[in-house]
Amino acid sequence: MFAGSGLIDTHCHFDFPEFDGCRDALLARCNSEGVIGLLVPAVTQASWEPLLKMSGATPVVVRLALGLHPYFIGSHQESDLVELERFLASNEKASVVAVGEVGLDATVSDYSRQEYFFDCQLELATRFSLPVIVHSRKTHSAVCKKIKVSGVSSGVVHAFSGSRQEADAFVAQGLSLGVGPVITWPRATKTKAALSDAPLESLVLETDSPDMPIFNKAKGQGSPLDVVEVFHALCEIRSESPEQISHQLAQNSAKLFGCESWLKNGI
Repeated sequence: MFAGSGLIDTHCHFDFPEFDGCRDALLARCNSEGVIGLLVPAVTQASWEPLLKMSGATPVVVRLALGLHPYFIGSHQESDLVELERFLASNEKASVVAVGEVGLDATVSDYSRQEYFFDCQLELATRFSLPVIVHSRKTHSAVCKKIKVSGVSSGVVHAFSGSRQEADAFVAQGLSLGVGPVITWPRATKTKAALSDAPLESLVLETDSPDMPIFNKAKGQGSPLDVVEVFHALCEIRSESPEQISHQLAQNSAKLFGCESWLKNGI
């Protein structure tokens, strides 16, 4: 079996405490197993400064997204939006390649407040010409409409698990679909069907580690290395060769996030 090379995890929370004490070892393993890049999205304002220190010289090219996650809506302040604008404007190392993780979550309270923060962050993404990393839980239609109105022209729907029609709607708005651990689970028939037919040029890999587990792993035990299993699961439902899929996914990720160093590092 083709093991996959040049794989990029476009969504892992590598700053979470589950990785404390093992980050260097994990990055070394990623490097040896063909994982060449990581994108780490923020969830609260307090995580931005620590994240910026994480994107230095490592065996794997680490890039960042800064944003305010809807799940933590209760902790966000108006001043955080001002700070986000400042951080994006002073992106001296060009390590910040997206605005995220942003979006809407119907399972969380204060929906109108979620909408406000989402709209403001979409405006910032448009102003700074950055893609967005979008969290959408039971809100696909609303998210799609807001993206269209905002003028945002690129981004990724994180951990896509919708229908073929929803996939088509997002792709029509210029968004990519995040292919994550959900497709390693046997019961994910709807999502597998949607991703099997979606344009290969609109797909990127992700793990959402440590929280989102691949099949037979417990919640909280995820790792960026799981992107290899996600890749294998995608190959099982696609008609293209694994070599073609691997190459195209890396190209998609580098183009979407403007990170050519990912390709130089591994392909």
